[in-house]
Amino acid sequence: MQLRNPLFKNMENDYGYENEDACSVHGVFGKTLILVGIAVIAAILAIVFMYNLTEDNLTTFIGLLVVSIFVALIAGLIASFSVTLCPVFSVIYSLAEGFMLGVISLLFELYYPGVAICAVIATFAVTFTMGILYFTGIIKVNRKFKAFVLTALIGIVLASVISVILAAVGFKQMQDVLYGEGPIAWIVSIFCVIIASLSLCVDFDYAAKLAEGEAPKKYEWKAAFCLTTSIIYLYLRLLELFARIAAASKK
Repeated sequence: MQLRNPLFKNMENDYGYENEDACSVHGVFGKTLILVGIAVIAAILAIVFMYNLTEDNLTTFIGLLVVSIFVALIAGLIASFSVTLCPVFSVIYSLAEGFMLGVISLLFELYYPGVAICAVIATFAVTFTMGILYFTGIIKVNRKFKAFVLTALIGIVLASVISVILAAVGFKQMQDVLYGEGPIAWIVSIFCVIIASLSLCVDFDYAAKLAEGEAPKKYEWKAAFCLTTSIIYLYLRLLELFARIAAASKK
């Protein structure tokens, strides 16, 4: 049984025929830049909106934030499972996710000035570095590599969900251990950044496999969507790590 990124479900068919409009790695990267660019623009607009908040437009802003959360969730699910609709809904996802990222980034900036720009620079640096490591063959993505990354991601998600549920019913010990100020929280934060970085290699590998198998060009959007979600996840993890570093430096 081959383990795969769930966002790439149903993508790996045998496309071993000649196809003038075949998927290419360059095409995937180009569409990824488009989606990331849309997210960045949406984030900037959200930040500008927040800087101009007044009592008159506060309700509108909160409404947009709530809507963006649901839109990102729904659009992400549709883009994940529909190749035909992926081009449209991946763009919608980037817009909604970008708006949320702008809000989150500005909130972090208010408490820890400079962490957002550091996270942005680090995200692009890590993405570029992991791309070099994968495409030069230094990092080889095999079944064990995929199994490790997938297992780690599932573990991270489960731990987060369980800690939130326990905190909601009054047991905050697990949340304090995982996300507090102790040594375990630091290890968890660094581990999450490492896994987020390695997940990029898994995405690069699937994009490369699609190109090698000459998959139809429409799959470039789905591969780009997967890379975009991984880059956004990496950014959020780096943002949290830099905020943790900034908080520790103030003590």
